[in-house]
Amino acid sequence: MKKKYVLLTAIAAVVDVTGWDSAQAQNTAHTEGPAATHAAHRHQTAKSVPAARPTLKAVKAPVSDPELIHVVASPVQAAAHTIDQETHALQNVPQAATRIGAQELKAEHITALPQAARLLPTVQLNISNPRNTTINIRGLGAAGTAATDGIEGGVAVYVDGVYRSRPATALSDLVDLNGITVLRGPAGTEGGMTATAGAIELTTAAPDLHTRHVYGEAGVGNYDYNRWSLGVTTPLIKDKLAVRLSALGYGNSGWVKNLAGGGDINGQTSRSFRAQVLYHPTDELSVRLTGDYAHLRENCCSGGLYKIVATKTDGSAVAGTLPQRLGWAGYGATAPSNAPYTINRSSLSDAEQEDMGLSGHVDWHHANFTLSSITAFRWWDWAPHNDGDLGPANAILNSNAKVDQRQFTQELRFSSSLGRLLDYRVGAFYMWQENRVYGDTRYGPDAGAWYGYGTGSSPVSGISAEQASNVLNNYDVRSYGQPTTNYYGLYANGTWHITRKLDFVTGVRYNYSTKTGSFSQWQVTPESYNSAVTSVATAQKIWGLYGSNTGYGAHVDNGFVTGQFVAKYHVADNAIVYGRYGRGGKSGGLNLVSFSASQLSQGAVSPNVGKETDDSFEVGAKAQFLQNRLLVSGALYQTNDHNYQVTAVHEYQGALVSYLSSAPKVRVRGAEMDIHYSPLANLVTSLSASYNDAQFLQYSTSAPPELAWKGAYSLAHTQIPFVPRWALSAAVQYSHGIGKVFSRPLDAYAGGSYNYNTRMNTSSNNSVYGWVPAYGTLNLNFGFRDHQGRWELAGFINNATDERRVSQISQGSAASGNGSWYAYVTQPRNFGFIARVNY
Repeated sequence: MKKKYVLLTAIAAVVDVTGWDSAQAQNTAHTEGPAATHAAHRHQTAKSVPAARPTLKAVKAPVSDPELIHVVASPVQAAAHTIDQETHALQNVPQAATRIGAQELKAEHITALPQAARLLPTVQLNISNPRNTTINIRGLGAAGTAATDGIEGGVAVYVDGVYRSRPATALSDLVDLNGITVLRGPAGTEGGMTATAGAIELTTAAPDLHTRHVYGEAGVGNYDYNRWSLGVTTPLIKDKLAVRLSALGYGNSGWVKNLAGGGDINGQTSRSFRAQVLYHPTDELSVRLTGDYAHLRENCCSGGLYKIVATKTDGSAVAGTLPQRLGWAGYGATAPSNAPYTINRSSLSDAEQEDMGLSGHVDWHHANFTLSSITAFRWWDWAPHNDGDLGPANAILNSNAKVDQRQFTQELRFSSSLGRLLDYRVGAFYMWQENRVYGDTRYGPDAGAWYGYGTGSSPVSGISAEQASNVLNNYDVRSYGQPTTNYYGLYANGTWHITRKLDFVTGVRYNYSTKTGSFSQWQVTPESYNSAVTSVATAQKIWGLYGSNTGYGAHVDNGFVTGQFVAKYHVADNAIVYGRYGRGGKSGGLNLVSFSASQLSQGAVSPNVGKETDDSFEVGAKAQFLQNRLLVSGALYQTNDHNYQVTAVHEYQGALVSYLSSAPKVRVRGAEMDIHYSPLANLVTSLSASYNDAQFLQYSTSAPPELAWKGAYSLAHTQIPFVPRWALSAAVQYSHGIGKVFSRPLDAYAGGSYNYNTRMNTSSNNSVYGWVPAYGTLNLNFGFRDHQGRWELAGFINNATDERRVSQISQGSAASGNGSWYAYVTQPRNFGFIARVNY
């Protein structure tokens, strides 16, 4: 019995040191998606890095039991395993990559990708609202914040292996989130969707086949912050069948005050639910079924008035400025603010989003191969309400675009090896997607005066403001656009083990996409219109200025080849150097917006957007030092992008219309560094930094609004919008035992993170008024917990120094040329407390 106890004690010590038990291994085996499996496939079959082995020490037993031996791990090896296993594994992947593990996500109370962006300096999320969102890596992906209903992003986002084509669906809170991995550079030959800029994989905890857990949390804070979660995972048939049910709720009130009343803005309420079944009938077969639902309601996102420009750079006056229009409508002028934490709106912007799906992931491991299938069907519904004139007037009551999206994806992949020479994967990916976009712009009783009727700026001479309001009050312009996508991809990827130290990775992919769509726009005459006040002929002329009856169809299809070639050399057991060439691409798309028939016939605009390709070159090195307690990786890169899909702006019927266009040549080059260091057990630090020079080399669009310039305007050799030149993030977490409470060991912990970005321009044409100043944010966390993790009391302070900064600046679009600029702002200091239990 004593010998058996010694053996069990030794095993327990090893498991405790590594932090890696069979349940965790089971979870990892079933949460890999394209980004994660890419990393796993690349490191598991190449020359493996020796795992850190615990140093076993015999401690003298008490006299009463001379045969009893306690086995413990050395402090050095315990420190090495403070950094999670997946982060260690990425050190053998010959591609720039960053991971945020479960421990850091929990410490920073991160449950969604936007919250994690502060720890990912090469990832930029540009959000006007969930629909108008773009995700970039190294400055590429999609420039601007225009809606991309008819096109895919250049960054492929996955949740548990399921591709999310709409950026809004990547913003939802994820219950049981346990890891975020970012792969930088063209992706797709390993699986999933092809991408030009990289891939982001979010994983959630799978059901536990061995042990039952019941867990929950509740939190409160300022700005009415509230947070809760509940979950249970339990085996139904031990080692064979398990389920996990979980839910998450989050909410806060806004921090931007509305002077016109009606409440603050930038608040939200989020609810997420997830149900999973994991079936493992044999050692060879596993099946994971997932159903999820998320609901988001927000009175967001709307910028405050930041600047009013009354003259252009040549000294000419801007006609119909915002103060002038407010004066015509009988309202006092609204003063801009350098820190616009106030707005003055007659109605608040709000929106609701529903995101839900069903998926099945099947893996069959047999002999020398693995056959996998990932099947998913997803729904996304977006219903906004926006104050169209962005002020106190009732000129444009709403300007909305409701979206109903449906998506089906299927991926099949086969992985195997040819002896010690080659490990390979072949697969196929299919996606069907349909977006139904319902537009609605309604004008109000102040519209006639707002647009300057009866003044020297009247759009139609001889018409008074009263006559125009008779025509425009409750005038409705509605539209419907429906892009439908069918995408097909075939890929193959192999790792050739040339020598014990040298590997070559080759991959090729064929992509084919077809998109069809149509757009229609029609007028809805207001019931209150009185022909005795304004003649029918005049009314029709006025109605046509703000939305004519129009429609057109569009179609685009293209096929293209992408691929990669990588050379990786092991300079030592714990160090590699590599060189990588990647060819990325994404298919063309459709612009289904309010283009007039004359614009289309003259070729001034096009409903089609051409396909985009890029060539990326990267050299890098990764190494582990100090017995795997210090992980260092760095890379130099250059990407040459062809026909970069960007946001353009044009004036149409008294408003600014955003649409997708192409920049013929873009170049991005820079350097990146990631460091993880654990000097002692329970202390882990990380530092990520990037320098990114992203420029248009050839691109012409509309001129910045401050210029008196007609025709095309060149942005060659200017910075791509929404890309900071320098970005940095740092994080630290430390925990330590502080004694016992009711005979149970108690730990205290503290940590924090800091992120910093240099200035960037957030206008589509690099206007001088679109520059966002550099700023940094400090976040802190602290708490106490039972050493076994059964309970925890945590506190946090986000934006601890209360930096009130502008994060994005955009030109007002309610009336083109009105000289107004609006700014989105960072959240002020936010603090709270969270209690957690886990049994």
